[in-house]
This record gives sequence, C-alpha cells and structure tokens, in this order.
Amino acid sequence: MHYSSGVANHFFYLLSEGSGAKVINGVSYNSPTSDGLPVTGIGRDKALQIWYRALTTKFTSTTNYASARTGTLAAAGELYGTTSAEYTAVANAWAAVNVGSRPGGGGGGGTSFENTADVSIPDNGPAVTSSITVSGRTGNAPSNLAVGVNVVHTWRGDLQIDLVAPDGSTYRLKSTSGSDSADNVNTTYTVDASSEVANGTWKLKVQDKAAQDTGYIDSWKLTFP
Repeated sequence: MHYSSGVANHFFYLLSEGSGAKVINGVSYNSPTSDGLPVTGIGRDKALQIWYRALTTKFTSTTNYASARTGTLAAAGELYGTTSAEYTAVANAWAAVNVGSRPGGGGGGGTSFENTADVSIPDNGPAVTSSITVSGRTGNAPSNLAVGVNVVHTWRGDLQIDLVAPDGSTYRLKSTSGSDSADNVNTTYTVDASSEVANGTWKLKVQDKAAQDTGYIDSWKLTFP
C-alpha cells in the first residue's frame, strides 16, 4: 500500500477535519464523500494517534485499503473504545472514500455467538483455546467481524491472542509487549474474515509467553453485523 496515495490522504483529511466546506489557514476546502453522507472530524491529533498506532502495530508490507481500514478501526478501538465517536468516525471516513460501509443502526444489532466458560492460561506455557460454533449463517464471514475478548490477566503484555477460523487460518489480534504492564484485555477487535466460511468452529487462542503473571479467558464473543 502506498501510504502517500490519494485515497489514504482523503481518508485522513476526512477523519481529522470532516467533510463539507471550510477554510483552513486561509485556504477554502470542500471535501466530498463517495456516499454523499457527512463525516464529522475528530481533529488532527486524534487522527494522527490512530494512524500512527495502525502504521506501527497493524500494517504490513502487503496492507491494502481494506486491511488498512481494519487496522485503523482496531487502533481506534484500542485507543478510544469500539463504542466511541472516534471509532465511528474511522468507519465513516473509510466509507466516505468507498472503502467498506458505514456502521449500521448506530452500531448496535448484529448476531452474536458467545462462550462464557473460563479457561485457565498456563504461566509461560502452551497456548489454550476457547471454541465458538457458528451456525445458521450463509456464505462467508464479514469484512468487519467483531471479536470481543475478555481476558483476566495481570501484565497483559505477556499475552499473544489469535482468532482461529474454522479452516485453521489464524488472525493475530494482539501481540506480546514487554512494556504493556496493565491488567486484563477487554477489547473488541475488528477482523476482515471475508475469505472464511462463516459457519463452523471458531477458536480464540491465547498464549502467555512470559513468566510470573497468570490469568484466564473469562469470555469471548463473535458478532456478525
């Protein structure tokens, strides 16, 4: 992906400044949106924080616009929460440049599948999994599959968390971090699972990769919009 390209620039402008006519530093702008709907900006500082976090922790050399959308949504969720105005603004700004769709129905709704059984995570040990069987869906999973993760664990930087699709494909949700000393993971990640068949057994895989701190998977949830 070319980070200096027009689509990404337009996304960032809409995210930070919003759509519509305005004057910035004496220059008149009137930024259109592909769907004709307005975008409310969140300011350059917040937009920069989201983009930088996505750029440094989510993007790879093969990142395209769809996965850039997923990465910036994940970054916004980690920074501000998935119910925040900032998270919604990221989704709206991408939709406004014709990448993905806007949140429907104010962000509620969807069909959820949940596993609330506790699973202990061995200290500095092998990975453990918790399974959810999805049924009654047609076709593939969405490009914005919401993966709600609730893990109780001291020093969450020890944890590596992956979503495993029914065919065994793995999607990294969280990498280990030697500097993340906060407790617990209570986050909703957005995954582009559009290449996966929706029905089947999905797994949350969690591994503690450093000594001393312990915890357990408290619950996790898949939400299909």
